[in-house]
Amino acid sequence: MSVFQVALVQKEALPNNPEENQKRMVHWIEEAKAKGADLVLFPEMWSNGYAPPFPGAFDDPLHPDFEAERRRWFSQAVTMESPYVRAAQEAAARCQIGVCATFLGYAEGKYQNKAILIDRQGRILLHYAKVHTCDFSLEALLTPGEGFSTVDFEGITLGVMICFDREFPESARVLMLQGAEMILVPNACDMNPARLQQLGTRAFENMVGVAMANYPGVGWGQSCAYSPVVFDGEGKYADNLLLKAEDTSQEIYIARFDMEKIREYRATETWGNAYRKPGAYQMLLNRQVRAPFIRKPLAQGGERR
Repeated sequence: MSVFQVALVQKEALPNNPEENQKRMVHWIEEAKAKGADLVLFPEMWSNGYAPPFPGAFDDPLHPDFEAERRRWFSQAVTMESPYVRAAQEAAARCQIGVCATFLGYAEGKYQNKAILIDRQGRILLHYAKVHTCDFSLEALLTPGEGFSTVDFEGITLGVMICFDREFPESARVLMLQGAEMILVPNACDMNPARLQQLGTRAFENMVGVAMANYPGVGWGQSCAYSPVVFDGEGKYADNLLLKAEDTSQEIYIARFDMEKIREYRATETWGNAYRKPGAYQMLLNRQVRAPFIRKPLAQGGERR
């Protein structure tokens, strides 16, 4: 397709209510289709609205007084065979639209922050677990994913990185090296200028399109899309911000990516993988953590509780 239209869902989810959020998900899929989107992108962990299991859980997720609340939170995790996933697949097929659905997931003894990509026929193309979990906060209860991957969606190579993944340049870089032309970013946090700049930079340095969907709220929201194209045909700087919502607005925004223009740019410009020197990057594989970056982990995620 020459123009790829991504619907960014900036809507509220009901805290810790997967059944209601499933209904809302289907409704917003239908609305995105009515707006002409090719694919709809939800914020991070839509199944529970990225809501904590008890007050203060973001700061102290292992507080001993809230074991029952933690168990209840885990009990709402979504499996790949769940009604929640089936509803997303059925809505995608019925509406003939791609869907990036998100949820607190459970499989093989692991609780994870997940996203799946579904095609217009309702088939799951990609199943991703967040790699850079926020181990200093609530996600210390979860197990991180083990890698990134890309998939073909109607001739466009897509990848996914979730929220905190954005803050590590390696996330988008690996996806670019795997052929990504577009990166989808489900999000759930406040979006200050630094974080918005991260998304624009990931698009620029990897020559990929970037689309992010976030929950509405004061200082949150600002769902956005960036093109990789930062110079026009005459070599003059071009702002690569395609769309940015207000923080508190509740809407479905359509980000339009000119794939012909993006591909022409990728074939001629100097970033991405054009002039990298991988032989000089061996330190990137060093697992040793030195001061001042040593942190005490809150927990080892992944066990059924």
